[in-house]
Amino acid sequence: MLLSKTVFALSTILLVLSGFGCEKSDNKSVNTTVITQPTPTPTTTAALPKDGNYNARGKVTKINNELGSVELDHEDIPGVMAAMRMEFFVKNKAELKPLKIGDQVDFVLEYKHPTETIVSIKKAK
Repeated sequence: MLLSKTVFALSTILLVLSGFGCEKSDNKSVNTTVITQPTPTPTTTAALPKDGNYNARGKVTKINNELGSVELDHEDIPGVMAAMRMEFFVKNKAELKPLKIGDQVDFVLEYKHPTETIVSIKKAK
């Protein structure tokens, strides 16, 4: 007896629930939400720099005499790269000897795709 009442109750619930999906809607009372994807921000593709020498300025933040490199916090180098802190190899390691961390320097950066090398570096006047 209990089993038949349970089966009857479940059948009734299923019948009622299945009727909800069969109703016809006139769409007048239906709220719809449109979800739109954000539009990506367009970015410009940086052009490759032209091979050549570029004058630049920066501040020495690290020197590696053994490796022949210097880390500079440099200003914008138009046509090559934005201002940033970056390590560069120096063509002539001897030019690193008179430099100290914190020195302001003028340098010439040689860009030869795909590398950048400092071909001249001196304390700024």
